[in-house]
Amino acid sequence: MRHAILFVLIFLLAGTVVPANAAESKKEIALRLDGVQGRVDKIETRMPAAVNMQQRLDDLETQLRNQTGANERLEFENRKRRDELAGLQSAVKILSKEVQLALGAARNANAMLGRFLIGEGVPVQEEQSAANAAADDEAALMAQQRYGEAKTYLEQGYFDQAKVSFEAFVAEYGSVELTGPALFWLGEIAAVQGDFRAATNAYIETLKRFPKGSKAPEAMVKLGASLFALGDQEEACRTLKAFPGQYPKAAAGIRARAGIERRRAGCG
Repeated sequence: MRHAILFVLIFLLAGTVVPANAAESKKEIALRLDGVQGRVDKIETRMPAAVNMQQRLDDLETQLRNQTGANERLEFENRKRRDELAGLQSAVKILSKEVQLALGAARNANAMLGRFLIGEGVPVQEEQSAANAAADDEAALMAQQRYGEAKTYLEQGYFDQAKVSFEAFVAEYGSVELTGPALFWLGEIAAVQGDFRAATNAYIETLKRFPKGSKAPEAMVKLGASLFALGDQEEACRTLKAFPGQYPKAAAGIRARAGIERRRAGCG
């Protein structure tokens, strides 16, 4: 590099050199060449710094391009994530609406089932008679109120609350006539929830404690059905076959139900 620059400068300087007979002597030319050489030396001392500066500028430009590309990729990923988040939020809203609709449908179904179990809310004659007979007794009035609250839960399809209320009623008012129906409803709730072992126990307790109660005939039929659901066909058929003799004056609907359960259990 140094020699190339020196050669160029000498060439340019030579173009200005005059013949030997001119005023400028060889000594002056030599002095000029020395000056040129000095300037070349100064330029050469500055060349590495200039080269380094250019290299740094090139590196910075490369870094800037790389950073710009990284920022663009990051912005693209951010937009993508925002779009995905918006989609998830929309899906959650739709799912939430579907869940609310499903819960509403379940509540309506439970309420329909509850009303079906208790006969669409029509009071059972024997239950009313038991309550009216003790209407002048304050404790009986309280028992009637507590029983009514539990039955309202059942009618509305709140089976868990109804179960808790009926269990509390039986524990507190174990000797009143309404305890028989309360035990029966506990059996019905267990059967609806698929717990036929608990249902069987509740029906048995109804028959043991209130064999002549208002719910005893139906409890015997439901006992046979629960035993069959548990896989005990022999005991189920024994119970269902004994029903007509045990309750010959049972309501026609209960007698019809007993026949249906006998056929379902395959009783001979």
